[in-house]
Amino acid sequence: MSIIYLKKYNDDLVSHCKCETAIAAYPPQMNCPWCGCGWLLTCIECRKAFSFAVAVELDTTWEDLAKKDIEQRNHDVASDEDISSWVESMKEILADIEIGKSYVCLDGYIIPTDAKKVDIEGWMSEHKFDFVPQVKALQDRNVIDNYLSNSEYWYKNEIEELE
Repeated sequence: MSIIYLKKYNDDLVSHCKCETAIAAYPPQMNCPWCGCGWLLTCIECRKAFSFAVAVELDTTWEDLAKKDIEQRNHDVASDEDISSWVESMKEILADIEIGKSYVCLDGYIIPTDAKKVDIEGWMSEHKFDFVPQVKALQDRNVIDNYLSNSEYWYKNEIEELE
């Protein structure tokens, strides 16, 4: 059995993971996405961050990958409910990925690096760019300071919760 999934593509922009096969973990976003957890991917093994991923075919099941990710993150046995929830969510997050294409993560979304614009309502904020931030940051590091790692940007665009 195989699945289409994400692994580290290269060491461009931010790449602290040095694992040979760096499979992406579930998006690690907390309530401080500007720290990197909202715009970087993490390795399922070492839990270190990287910017760019590529879609590949993995010889595993969704359930086995979920179990590995949850147990690596929590250092505890994964429940059937946790595994099922992880699988359902990741299948939705990765629904549109294509083998060989490269991607970045932004606020709960997986975005192709060749996208012409980004217009999403993420897990915390709304984002509207005429570029993919991580790609543009390769030439203009101000994108990191002005948007990706800028808490004021994230709060200014925060989605108001419905009551």
